[in-house]
Amino acid sequence: MKLRLAVLGIFLTLCIAPAFADSLNFKNVGVISGAGSNSGISLTSEITRVTFNGQDLGLTGQLDFNTGALAGTLLGGGTFSGGTLGISIDGSGPVLFVSNFAGSVMKLSHDEYELLGTFSTIIDGVKLSGLTKQFFELEFEDGKLSFEDVHGKTCITNSPAAVPEPGTLSLLGTGLIGLAGVVRRKIASL
Repeated sequence: MKLRLAVLGIFLTLCIAPAFADSLNFKNVGVISGAGSNSGISLTSEITRVTFNGQDLGLTGQLDFNTGALAGTLLGGGTFSGGTLGISIDGSGPVLFVSNFAGSVMKLSHDEYELLGTFSTIIDGVKLSGLTKQFFELEFEDGKLSFEDVHGKTCITNSPAAVPEPGTLSLLGTGLIGLAGVVRRKIASL
């Protein structure tokens, strides 16, 4: 019984793994411009690293987002929907712009906040979905609200993932059945 469960676990892992295979990640740090009030947050940050499936592409750019109106308060936290998010890569201009950016802003400590937002779009017939997680501090300096220590990550994945061909799954299944038979014989001979 344990062997069957192990083989089933391996099979499910191999089938599910491709669903997470294609991801494009953007790491951003710093504030190029920023403004915030109860009517929303507008921020531009520098993209310092772009990776595709873990491999650094050596690209930089800008991440721009606007939450639109907050349901709640800027200093207390709240939710937003109908915002915009854009990503520009240096030398090639905008590569992504969405107008369905939604999520929440949470106060973590005295002046530290977390913004968690989701978005989706279709580009050339491929459905993309994404998640951005941004951390920042809000400071009052000279009577003005300013953003400091902005850093975060944005991940874009294609969804749904491509479904393997039936022939590939048949070959995988045959191999797993053969492996199970070898293991069963080995256990029986002990």
